[in-house]
Amino acid sequence: MLTRNCLKITSASSRALLFRKYLLHEKRLPSQCSCQCNFSKARSNDTTVLTDVANTTKDLWAASGTGEKVNSVTSQILRSSDELLEKMIAGLSSDIHQKNRVYKNDLARVIGKVKELNFSSKRQGLLLLQCCTELLPDESAATRIALAEEVWAAIKPHTKFTVEHYNELLRVYIDNKKSVKASAFIDSMAPVIPNNTTYELILRALGEAGDINQATEVLANMKNQGLPATESVFNSLILCEGKAENYENVKEILTMMKSLKFEHTIDTHTYIARALAFNKKGDLLLKEMEVARQNGHQFEESHVMEIVKSLAAGKMYKLVPKILRYLPDTTLKTPSISPYMQSVCTLLVYQNHPLVALEIYKCLPLPSFGPKDDQGLHGRSLVRDCVKAGIPSGVLSIVTEQLMSSGRNPIAIQNAAECALQQGKALLAIDLFDRMKQHGKALRPHYFWPILLRASKNTGEKGIMNTLTKMIEMDVKPDYETISNYTLPYVSFTSAQNLMKKFQDAGVSVTTVLTPMMEHLLNTGQVRAASEICELFKGKVDMEIILKPLIKGYLISLDLKSSLHILEDGIQKASDKSKDWTGRFLCTFMKKKNDFGDVFKFVKELRKTPLRISTSAADFCLTHVPESVKEDTVNQFREAIIAITDERLIDEGELFAHQLPHPKHMNEEGLKAHLNELEAKGMNTRGVLRRLLQQYCKEGNLTAAREIIDKCQKEGIFLSAGMKAGIFDLHVKSGELELAELALADLNKSSPNFTLDEFKVIDFATMWVCRKETEKAFAVIEEQSKKRRVMGGRGIAMNCFRLLDATATHGTLEDVKRMLDLLTRLRYCQPSNAMLGPLVRWHLNNNDLREAVNEFSRLAHKYNKTPLKHELLCKILETISDGSEDRFVVNANSGGWANKLAQTVLDVNKRIHGASDVQLTLIGALADVNYKKTLRKMFLDPNVKFHPDALLRRCERFADEKKTAALHTIAECAKDTRRIDLDEVHELILSVHQRQDDWRSALALWEKMQESDVRPSQKFIRNLYALLKANKITISPQLSTLLDRQEAVSNV
Repeated sequence: MLTRNCLKITSASSRALLFRKYLLHEKRLPSQCSCQCNFSKARSNDTTVLTDVANTTKDLWAASGTGEKVNSVTSQILRSSDELLEKMIAGLSSDIHQKNRVYKNDLARVIGKVKELNFSSKRQGLLLLQCCTELLPDESAATRIALAEEVWAAIKPHTKFTVEHYNELLRVYIDNKKSVKASAFIDSMAPVIPNNTTYELILRALGEAGDINQATEVLANMKNQGLPATESVFNSLILCEGKAENYENVKEILTMMKSLKFEHTIDTHTYIARALAFNKKGDLLLKEMEVARQNGHQFEESHVMEIVKSLAAGKMYKLVPKILRYLPDTTLKTPSISPYMQSVCTLLVYQNHPLVALEIYKCLPLPSFGPKDDQGLHGRSLVRDCVKAGIPSGVLSIVTEQLMSSGRNPIAIQNAAECALQQGKALLAIDLFDRMKQHGKALRPHYFWPILLRASKNTGEKGIMNTLTKMIEMDVKPDYETISNYTLPYVSFTSAQNLMKKFQDAGVSVTTVLTPMMEHLLNTGQVRAASEICELFKGKVDMEIILKPLIKGYLISLDLKSSLHILEDGIQKASDKSKDWTGRFLCTFMKKKNDFGDVFKFVKELRKTPLRISTSAADFCLTHVPESVKEDTVNQFREAIIAITDERLIDEGELFAHQLPHPKHMNEEGLKAHLNELEAKGMNTRGVLRRLLQQYCKEGNLTAAREIIDKCQKEGIFLSAGMKAGIFDLHVKSGELELAELALADLNKSSPNFTLDEFKVIDFATMWVCRKETEKAFAVIEEQSKKRRVMGGRGIAMNCFRLLDATATHGTLEDVKRMLDLLTRLRYCQPSNAMLGPLVRWHLNNNDLREAVNEFSRLAHKYNKTPLKHELLCKILETISDGSEDRFVVNANSGGWANKLAQTVLDVNKRIHGASDVQLTLIGALADVNYKKTLRKMFLDPNVKFHPDALLRRCERFADEKKTAALHTIAECAKDTRRIDLDEVHELILSVHQRQDDWRSALALWEKMQESDVRPSQKFIRNLYALLKANKITISPQLSTLLDRQEAVSNV
C-alpha cells in the first residue's frame, strides 16, 4: 500500500491540495477504498474524465519499480484540475471586467467545480462571493443571497476565513438590501477580528435597510473600541436617516460633519442626493447636485446610477432625465452605452423599471449607422431584457416604439419578437407581430414556425389550426415549407378530407395545402387518399414536387389506378401547364433503380388513358432501358412508348438540365435573389421586376407590390396593360376602391382596347355595391361587357353570387332583379338556386315572410327552381310554433296563415322535385329547428317513404354546414327505425368535431352513445382515437380496449 512517504510532490499548490483533501480529511473517504486515496473526478466539456489517482499510481509503481513516474502523473493530474478551475474563474473575471456582470449558469458551474475538487484559493473564493452582488443584474435579491450561501458552504471545508471574506459577504448583503444583526454577525466571525472596514460595511448595510437603532449600537461599539469616525461612517448614517425618511436628522449629521471639518466629497453629495430621493424632495436633490458641480466636483457614472436607482425605487421617474444630465461629458457624447450602465439598465428592468432604463439610453447621442452596420444592435439588450423579465406588452411597445422613432434602433420591435420566440412566449410574440404590422413591417411565414412547434406540443392539432388562423388574420400566407415541415407532421391524417376542411376553416387556401398534403400521403403510401383530395378539392398542384412522392407511393401501395388518377387530375390542376408532366414522371421513374417491370406496367396502363408524353420524354425513356432487359420486352416497350407519344407536346428541352430557370418559373424568393444579383451586377432588372409585381398581385401582397411599382417608376420601366390590370385587381381585393378606380382609369387611358377578365369586372362591381353605389356597379358591368364576348361558366358563378348577395344586402328589391337580369342577359351566369336565392333573401332580410313565399313561388314558376327552400321552410315552422314544439303540434292543423305558407312551399317543391323530396325537405327542416316529437312520428309512420341515401346526402350537407344539432336530432329520432344508417350519422357528427378540434364535444358524443347503448363503428373508434391523440388527451381504458379489439378482429 502506498503511503504519503512514497509521494514526493514538488508543486506547493499540488502538495497543499493533496494533503488538505486526502490526508487531513481521511474520515470522508469511502471505507471500501484500502488506499484511502479515492480522488474526485474532474469533468469538463474539453477534458476527459481523470482516473483514480490511487489506482494509477499503483499500476505505475508495479510497472516501473520506481516512484518517479508516480510523482509526475500525480502532479499533472492535480495541476490540470487546478488549471481547469482557474480557467473557469478567469472566465468570470473576464465577464466582470468587460461586461460588468456575470451569468448565473457560469457561476453555478464554477461553484459545482469547487464542490467537486473541494479546493479553491482565497482569491477565487472572494471572487465567487463578489459575483453574488449586482453583478447578477437579471436575478432577484433572494436568488443572489441563496447563491452567496451556496458559495460560502462550498468554500468552507477547505478555507480559513479571514476578515476579507466577511467583508465581501457584507458587500453581498448591501447590494441585495439584506439587513444584518450586527452583534450576531460579529459573533459569527470569531475567532476572526473585525476591522474598521467591517464596521463601516455593517453600517452601510444597516443604512440601506434604514435600521437606525442598530446603527446607533454599532457606532457606540466603534467608539468603545476607539475606532475613528470616517466619511464613510457619516455617509452611511445619512443614508440610514434618509431611508427612514428623517430628513431633519440628515441635516444634523451634515452639521456634525462640518464641525469635525469633514469636507463634502462627491461620495457625500451622492449619499445626500439619495437621502433626498427617499424623502421625495426632488427640488432639493437637483439643488444638491448643482451645488456639487459648482464646488468643482464631477459625478461619475457610478454616482449618477446610484441616484437613478434610488429615484426608480421611489417611482420618481420624471426626475431621471434631469439627473442623467450630470453624467460625465465623455459619457454624454458617446453613442454606445458603457458595460456598467448597461448592467444597471438590466437591473432596473428586472426590478420593473423599464422606462427608467429607457431614459438612460435616451440620454446618449443618436448612433450613426454605416451601410454594413447592424442597425438593431443599439438598445437590443434593453429590449431582450424586457422580454425575459416579463414586462407587459403595453410597456414593451412603448420601449420599442421610442427606440424606433428616435432612430436608435429601427428594428427594435423585431428584436423583441425574436426574443419572445426564443423564450417560448407565443402570446407575446403574436402581440408583437400585430404591432409590427401596424408599423408596416413585413411579416414572414417562418416567424410563426416556433409558435407552430410549441402549439403542437401544448395543445396539439387545435393549437396548430388556431395559429394558422392567426396567420391568415395577419395577412401572412403560409408557404409550402410552413405547411409541409411545421404543420402536417403534427396533425392527424385519419381522414384526409376532414383535414383539408379544417385547413379551409382556418382560412388556408386549398392551393396552399393541396401539394404538401398529397406529398405527405404519397410518401406514406396512401395513394388513394391523395387521389381523393386531388379530385374533390379545387386548387393548384405543384407537379414538380409531386413526381417523386407519386413514384414512391405507387411502389409502396401498387395502386396503379389511383396513381393514374393523380396524374390526370394533377396535370389538369398543375400550376405550370407548359411542361410535359406525364413524360417527366416516366423519366423520373426510369432514372430510379427500380424493377423495369414496374415502369413497363405503368406505360401499358397509360395507353388506356388520354395522357400523352412529348417526344423528348419518349427518347429519354427509350435510351434508358436497362441492358439486362430482353429484346422482345424492349420492342414491346418501344411500341407502348410510341403509342403514348404526342409530337405536339413540347417541354422546352429542359427535362433534367441543371440550369438557372427562367424568371417565369421562379417563386418569390428566387425572384428576389435574382433581382439582388442583377442589381449588384448593374444589369437590366425590367423582366424580374415585372414578374415580381405579377407575383405580389397574385398573392394579394399590396405593400410589396407598391414597393415594386415605385421602383419601376423610378427606373422608368414600362408597365404593360396586364400588369396594370393586376394592380387594379389587387386594389379591388384589398378594398381600396378609390385606388382601384384610378388604376382602371389609367389602364383605359394607356390601353383603351385592353379587355379585363370577367372575374375582375364582377369583383369591382361588387365593391361598388358594398359602398352603396349600385348604379356605378351596373355601369361598370355594362361598359366592360361591350368590349368582350362573355364566357361565363361555373368558374365565375361564385363571384356572381357574391355580387347578387351584396345587392340583396345593400340595395333594393328592384336592384336585385335588375342585377340578376343583367348578369343572365350578358351570360355571366345562369338562373340557378344559388343565383335566385338573393331575391328571396331580400324579403327575409326585411322580415316579410309572405312576400318571400310569393317570390319563391314566382321564381319556381318562371325558372322551375326552388331557391332557399330549406331556409324558408325553417322560418315558417318557427313562426307556426313561436319557438315551442308543443305549440307547433297544436297549431299544425289550425289552418293559420303560416300553415298555408308552409303548404305552398311544399306544394311547389312537390311539383318540381316530386313527392318523395317533400318528405326529405320536411325531415331536414324539422331536424334543423329541433322538433324531435314530430320528426320521430314521421320516422315511425310507414306511409312516409324516402330513399335512405337521399337522407344521408342531406345529413352530409348538415355536416358541411357544421349543424351538429340537426344531426343529433336525426340520430336520436331515427333510432331503432332502420330508416338510415346511424353509424354514418354519428361518423358525420364526429367529423365536424374533428374539423373543429373539439375533443370535448367528441367525448360527449361518445359518452352519449354509451349511455344509449349505441355500438360505435370501427371508423368512429379510429377517428375518435386519432382526434384525442392529436390533442394530447388521455385515452380512456374503455376506448383503448375497443380499439385493440377491433384491430385484433381486423388482423384476423
